Amino acid sequence: MTQPSKDAFASGAPAAPDTARAAALKRPEISASVFTGFRRVLNKGVLIFALIIAVLLAMIVYLHQRSEEAIRSVDHTREVIAYINALRTYLLNLDSAVRKHAESQNPADLDRNLICRQSSCPSARQLIALVGDDSAQAARLAPLPALQAALETGLSSLQQSASGGAATPPPDPGLGGFDKSAIEQIHRILIETERDELNELETREAARVRGEGLSSALLGIAGLWMGLALFGLYRETVRLIAAGVHAERTIRQLSLHDPLTGLVNRRYLQENETHLIAGAKRSRTQLAVLAIDLDDFKAVNDHHGHGAGDEVLVASAQRMKQLLREADVIARFGGDEFVIVLTQVDDAAAAREVAGRVVDSLRRPVRLAAGATARVGASVGIAMCCPGEESLSALLKKADAALYAAKRDGKRTFREAAA
Repeated sequence: MTQPSKDAFASGAPAAPDTARAAALKRPEISASVFTGFRRVLNKGVLIFALIIAVLLAMIVYLHQRSEEAIRSVDHTREVIAYINALRTYLLNLDSAVRKHAESQNPADLDRNLICRQSSCPSARQLIALVGDDSAQAARLAPLPALQAALETGLSSLQQSASGGAATPPPDPGLGGFDKSAIEQIHRILIETERDELNELETREAARVRGEGLSSALLGIAGLWMGLALFGLYRETVRLIAAGVHAERTIRQLSLHDPLTGLVNRRYLQENETHLIAGAKRSRTQLAVLAIDLDDFKAVNDHHGHGAGDEVLVASAQRMKQLLREADVIARFGGDEFVIVLTQVDDAAAAREVAGRVVDSLRRPVRLAAGATARVGASVGIAMCCPGEESLSALLKKADAALYAAKRDGKRTFREAAA
């Protein structure tokens, strides 16, 4: 054979870029960018989910604090209302006991257990302390400690008189009037305070309900964001996967095809050897391998440049391809070496006929883009075998040996390997 790798792609020398080569060189860059996109989507997804998780955690903490504060506020208001009711009950029992004793003069009516069954009776001062920071309520409740103390002092005096066995003096009109005014004032203050606390409780309950609604809305929005983010990442991932599959097919296509001529290469024949031989075996025909080498191709590169050599290779590939059937395979092995596999031929005469047409077709001059004309020829070696008896690589070696025989016999002809 002549020297291999004589085209610009194989030799590494600069050549005029053609459309096929430019497309072939650009495809790996596109594939690389596709696979780089997966890392970009991964980084974007991690960033989005980290941001969403951070926002969710912040929202959960904030809403938890708001909820705890609302619950504490509601519980405190309920506690104040309960204490007001307890104090009202205590003072009402105290007033009733004094009035009942005044009518019956029965010391049992002044029993402390009947007035307050708790170990510690409610106190106006404790109510003021429970109200705490509410200055308006504390100012309203300010007279209660003195009024409660006066009532309890009067009760203590009656209890001492009753326990001493002395006759109870007739009720003091001034004391009775004080008792009545004290009770009325205490009731008025406690009723107003309770009304305000009930309004406050209603307000705080409404605020708590609004807070829960806001929490649900915010969580719903966060869930919506997460759903949209997931959908966006899903679409981007699907797009990149499709592009990656396309890139993988493109890479495989490039790995099995010659970028200059578009023909399959040696690797394609190696991977499809079993399929090619099985096809011939099923059809009960023979398999023919034609090894082809261009004659005087080096002179084209020397006189016209490697760009012209590429044009000759492309034109030669197209001419040979037009001579073959769809089931046949033509491959470029590099440089000016080609291989044709005739998968279904009846006998050696059919293979020789194809080889003769190849020699005649490649003998015709090739018009170059620069206007000059290049002339080459072709030497062909033929190897045939019955299906299943030899491997494709063995047939290639036989065809290659027959090709060298054609070269020795003057080129531009074909020779058949011995059976």
